[in-house]
Amino acid sequence: MKELLASIDIGAHSARMLIAEVTEDGMSYDTLEDLEISAPLGADVFRSGKISDDSVTVMCGILRNFKQKMDEYSITKYRAIATSAVREAENADVFLERMWFLTGIQLEILSGSDEARLLSLSIRPLLPSEFRQKSKRLLMADIGTGACQVSSYDCGVMRFTETVRFGTLRLGGGDSVSPALRKERLLPIIDATFREISYLSGKLDCSSLIITGGSVRAILLLRDRPLSQNPVHTLTLSEFERIKDTAETMAENELCEKYNLRPDVAETILPCCMIVESLIRITDAKSIFIPMISTKHALLENYIREFRQKKDPFEPQLLGMAIQTAVRYGGDREMVTDICIFAEKLFLKLKPLHGMEHRSLLLLKVAALLYKTGLFISNSSYHKHSAYIIRNTELPGLSQREREIVALIARYHRKSMPKPQHTEFAQLPREDRTLVNRLAAILRLACGLALSRTSENTMTVTIRPGLVTVKMAGGSGISTWSAVDTSLFRYAFATDIVFL
Repeated sequence: MKELLASIDIGAHSARMLIAEVTEDGMSYDTLEDLEISAPLGADVFRSGKISDDSVTVMCGILRNFKQKMDEYSITKYRAIATSAVREAENADVFLERMWFLTGIQLEILSGSDEARLLSLSIRPLLPSEFRQKSKRLLMADIGTGACQVSSYDCGVMRFTETVRFGTLRLGGGDSVSPALRKERLLPIIDATFREISYLSGKLDCSSLIITGGSVRAILLLRDRPLSQNPVHTLTLSEFERIKDTAETMAENELCEKYNLRPDVAETILPCCMIVESLIRITDAKSIFIPMISTKHALLENYIREFRQKKDPFEPQLLGMAIQTAVRYGGDREMVTDICIFAEKLFLKLKPLHGMEHRSLLLLKVAALLYKTGLFISNSSYHKHSAYIIRNTELPGLSQREREIVALIARYHRKSMPKPQHTEFAQLPREDRTLVNRLAAILRLACGLALSRTSENTMTVTIRPGLVTVKMAGGSGISTWSAVDTSLFRYAFATDIVFL
């Protein structure tokens, strides 16, 4: 049976809705409605820090229209998100509540790293086969009107992603100045920002640059050739230079007239070209690919996967990025990988005792890969430093709640057990505190067992009422297992544990 689904994307300068009919196998969909309405929330937020009452009224009208259209199709399953403008607004909570109460549409705020994940999953199948090979180094940039998301891929794995708090609308004109003067004002800001990204991420050189975003799609209209229906467009460096020259010499009203652009789109052309130029400079990319996909399409495709209860295909990317992050902070790749394997084996063998699902295992594995990153700061209290690094590292595929759980699992892999007087732990809901206790307990065991230098494949676990017995073939006896910290395990599971 075919399903009707909808996706809604509230951006910095427009609201978009996609209604689609999903095929029975869930592998594709047919677009029934593709709507876009101008709604300049970013103009409020980037100027005053909050969404104005007038913009709330305008957005209510737009979402009511979207709701009416969904009702016409009898759609009850949808996903509605808001990006950079709402994410940064001081009154974001009020805005979300007003939209829900007045329109019946429940919005959620999408983080920059979530956008990176969605677009990565949607773009990769569209790229030529040679760019899906693991030997290629790529840089992917989503150039939004309010923010840019820059992600670096090495050997097929995302190794770095960063949300940059400027976009083509935030850098837009707003006054009647010449393109040359605008460029002079913007150049120091853009250059300084990308120098900082280069410093944070290390080498960003790559063979190809993949760029997305409404402004990016708009600059294709400035080419000398017609726009085809291809899902991915190739832009040569010489073509880009000609587009950039046009953006630097023509006023916004001239761009509107010659290329039939809306004024709010024309305003973004020059900043977009300058951002792309900076990306080419720091990557030394020789080719540019522009997928004709937007957040609303990526959002719908992800919702279809969730609706069909398919395994998240981004998991390998998340784990790969966790390994890359550990190495960036001086971690030993082999050691953290061994800890991760031991943690997974323990989790699976102890499942009759804890009953946790696959998502909890994923959080444990990420924590096992990152728990020693704090050593980069100091050996003293490094578990606390690890928690800080995890909290402040973008990890696409994890929600903010999940990232906090991972941070606390790393925090409690050694030393003190979780206590009510620990503020970050106490602020968690009861269910999440229980999850931290259990997963941190398993990580403590994994850290101790990995030191035994025995293979995780030799481990057998026997679970009886009140007692768990772990036997490691080839273990070196009581002196080895005495180093395994079992205190948190005994507390979290109310069960004794012994090693043989």
